Amino acid sequence: MSWIKLTQQNAFATIVAFLIVVILGATTLINMPIQLMPNIERPTISVINSWRSAAPEEMESEIVEPQEEILKNIVGVERISTSVRNGLALTTIEFALDENMQQAYINVINALNQVQGMPREAYEPQAMLGEFEAGTATMMIQKVGQDKSKDFTAYQELIKHTVGPRLRAIPGVSNVSLASYLNNQLQIIFDPYKLAALGITVPQLMNQVMESKDFSGGFAEVGRREYSVRYEGQFKPEEMNQMVVAHNDGRPVYLGEVATVVRGYEKQQNFIYRNDNPAFYITLDAAKNANTVEIFEQLKVIIADLNEKELNPRGLDMTLSFDSSLHIKRAVNLVKGNLGIGIALALLMLYAMIRGVRSTLLISITIPVSLSAAILGLGLLDRTLNIISLAGLAFSTGLVLDAAIVVQENIVRLRQQGVPLAKALVQGAQEVSRALFAATLTTVAIFAPVAFMGGVEGQMFFDLALTMTIAVFTSMLTALLLLPVVAGLVLRGNTHFSEPLPIWTKIASIYQRLCSTRRQAWVWFLVLGLGSVFSIVALAPKTDFLPEAKFEGIIAVLQTPPGTNYTTLENELAKELIARLNRYRTGEKTPAIKDFNLTMSSGGRAIFIYPEDPSKAEELLNIVRTELFADLPDTRGVAFKMSLLNTVKVGSGRSVYLDFTGQLDGTTELVIERTMAQIRDRIPGSYVRRVPNAQSVQTELNIRPNNYAIANSGLTRNQVGQMIRSMTDGQYLGEYFDGTLRSDVILKTKPWQTPEALAAMPVYTPNSGIQTIDQLTSQTRTVAANEIRRLNGQRVLSIGVTPPDDVSLEEAIAVLEELKVEAQEQLGESTFIALSGGADDLAETIDTMISNFIFAVLILFLIMAAIFRSLIDSLLVMLTTPMAIAGGVIGLWCLNLFQFQALDLLTMIGFVILLGLVVNNAILLIEKTRQAQARGLSIREAIAEAVALRVRPIYMSSLTSVVGMLPLAVIPGAGSELYRGLATVILSGMTVSTLFMIMCMSSLLYLAELVRARIPKLNTENASIQPNV
Repeated sequence: MSWIKLTQQNAFATIVAFLIVVILGATTLINMPIQLMPNIERPTISVINSWRSAAPEEMESEIVEPQEEILKNIVGVERISTSVRNGLALTTIEFALDENMQQAYINVINALNQVQGMPREAYEPQAMLGEFEAGTATMMIQKVGQDKSKDFTAYQELIKHTVGPRLRAIPGVSNVSLASYLNNQLQIIFDPYKLAALGITVPQLMNQVMESKDFSGGFAEVGRREYSVRYEGQFKPEEMNQMVVAHNDGRPVYLGEVATVVRGYEKQQNFIYRNDNPAFYITLDAAKNANTVEIFEQLKVIIADLNEKELNPRGLDMTLSFDSSLHIKRAVNLVKGNLGIGIALALLMLYAMIRGVRSTLLISITIPVSLSAAILGLGLLDRTLNIISLAGLAFSTGLVLDAAIVVQENIVRLRQQGVPLAKALVQGAQEVSRALFAATLTTVAIFAPVAFMGGVEGQMFFDLALTMTIAVFTSMLTALLLLPVVAGLVLRGNTHFSEPLPIWTKIASIYQRLCSTRRQAWVWFLVLGLGSVFSIVALAPKTDFLPEAKFEGIIAVLQTPPGTNYTTLENELAKELIARLNRYRTGEKTPAIKDFNLTMSSGGRAIFIYPEDPSKAEELLNIVRTELFADLPDTRGVAFKMSLLNTVKVGSGRSVYLDFTGQLDGTTELVIERTMAQIRDRIPGSYVRRVPNAQSVQTELNIRPNNYAIANSGLTRNQVGQMIRSMTDGQYLGEYFDGTLRSDVILKTKPWQTPEALAAMPVYTPNSGIQTIDQLTSQTRTVAANEIRRLNGQRVLSIGVTPPDDVSLEEAIAVLEELKVEAQEQLGESTFIALSGGADDLAETIDTMISNFIFAVLILFLIMAAIFRSLIDSLLVMLTTPMAIAGGVIGLWCLNLFQFQALDLLTMIGFVILLGLVVNNAILLIEKTRQAQARGLSIREAIAEAVALRVRPIYMSSLTSVVGMLPLAVIPGAGSELYRGLATVILSGMTVSTLFMIMCMSSLLYLAELVRARIPKLNTENASIQPNV
């Protein structure tokens, strides 16, 4: 007994089963996490190294280079890049796509443990899966009232123990970083003059302090008791003044005589302002598959509660600096709206062609069932609701009606022929079941390449493939199993069925007249074939990686004078910028600014600006570019709108890098400057920068040891270096823990104001008595790099290029390839130049998409060959696909007349999906033709009958699909750039295929029959072949 008959015999159970699917889908939708994009996991591991007060050169030589030498030998490593700054090194290790990242992480940890000779003051390296990412949410804590200073040290323990735990307790939060927190220090501030006068060397003082430690003495058994033995050798801070550090003329010298012990904090190396007030900066990271929108909702409640109960009473106020949930909800709601509009348009189009309310509603039941099943599948596979999965639902809106249209049309046709209702329900579904299965199989199979794609593209579009696959497959089951059951209830007692509109007969007759002769068949074959090829070659847009998906937020990156300290940056630059921005925030000038954040740190200087009215973002951006940085001495700024994809790691985006490695000298610098100027000329409007920035330098006081003087003094070069460090930022001596706070013990002098003051500082030496620093060393004032970049074990200088929105990545790369050749000729073979970043991503994407496109075509061909049991019929169907591809290309060309649209990754996926959709109508037409031939009709008569019977369902299914997708292609809004190209390709490709497929397929069938007639062998083989549909 067939499933169709079984469902007819158990009608109530069938309805209940499908209703359960709808209920489960609705329940899953309510509880499904909401994100902007699917989780993207790149095969990378990041390593963080920190070393207090270490210069970039020290970080590189003592930590980074030894680590890279071992890390490069790990199996699967493809690229190692490191950014080294003062006291901080960030290393990114990239692996092959198929690498086991858990094993790779273990290998990295083991490799780091093998590195020998790490500086004592350096922290242990921290390794983490994934890349360094900006926080999901950022919060600011500001002072209210009269105190507007940026010193939050009095409150940071309150923030650490009150705010931090509350934020970490939010479900879905993986990490909370108190970015403005300053580590505690126990500072021993010594007087070098007193120390030298008493004949005490700095190393001697250091050793005495370092020897003050607690020790465990183990355990001792005394009688019936066991005692733990603990030696308390460490001085408490209040007792340290009584520490004996030396003897002078037989008299003990106490630490309090030569130094002062105070509790303090590490030096603040950054500052951040929220509007016109300093702020304490906090970031929050969401876990994988966390509900981002729900996190923000809870975060807002917790911030309000903390302000009321903890912060406001102490003169503090906490605000949510950047609420990405607003943009996520805006983007998600836009797709939801497009989904609703698409459903409405599809049903209106269906009603317009059927002209029956009952039939329209009957067919429409596939929409809730199919979409609910797709949502349930997402939930069962632990996926999230994002704009990609929602776009998949929206794309499926029209597609899920196809099978129901075919079944309904066949049932109605049988009833019009007088077949009883019960028999018509079963026979109507059975007659088209194999054809529907074939059409569904081709649609579903086309997503196999997408599902098996690796890297970013595969992860990003798995949700799309999964959603459409489940929806389309469920629509077939609904059409075959549920629709006949419901039709039996709806059509019971209904004996009158409206005839098809006359227009369908007219359309069919037009197609029949256009393809009735051999000459017409050849003309259509040549016109459509050559026209398709010409359109694809001539009109195909340039390739790109991903669209930007801009929103109203504006970011301005600053280039400040090299070597400027943070006090000067704050007083002379930051406050002037704040004053200028405040004129727009207070309403003195327009357009109004809602909020802005200004941050300056070793990682960069930037301003984040949020307009009051999102529609005024472009106007405000122009003001920032032309007015904000005007007349600021030695300061430049580059401003651009932020992208929704900035919060998602999906590759290097649209930035391309020219990497210079090998011999890097003055000639290289000149070539880089010349190349940057050429890029600006060749790609107007592009954002071109040097990485690291040429102005990313700092003034340096280079102190070189006097070997002869040091040897005579009885000191070592290392001891003199420790003296210099103790007289600047301080020498690390260890840690002190009082049971609550852990503090670094730092030996230092009071700050000196000039290099001459440092040179004049006295030190006691064992052999030469009192000497000054300039007697033991020599000083030179110079500049040094504030940042060092390394690539695969070598230093690298790079030119970063982000093309403007109306220039594709392919065009930009073509220009850079030319300039790369010119630069290489100027530098010779001692310097190597390579393209990376977006260039690598684009090249990998194109290779992947080409291979997957070929894979998809092969799958389609083999499936149809199995269905038809004929390679020729399968080939005929495949020959109709270039016409659809040409339609997609023409659609993109038309879209580019109004706004720029490159052939990006999402748009490429559209062509793959298009293949599986357009062959369905060709399958229906060829299947009906072969059935007619099997009844003895000639090829011309068979084609005419197939066109007459199939033109209406072909147009109905195609047009409902097209109008269902139309909102995705034409309605603008947040995130619409991500899927507009994809929707345009499918929409225009299906439209062109619908208009011309019947002519193309009829011509191909006619010409194939002529070929068979001329080749007896083919004719003999196909005489016994019947379509297995």
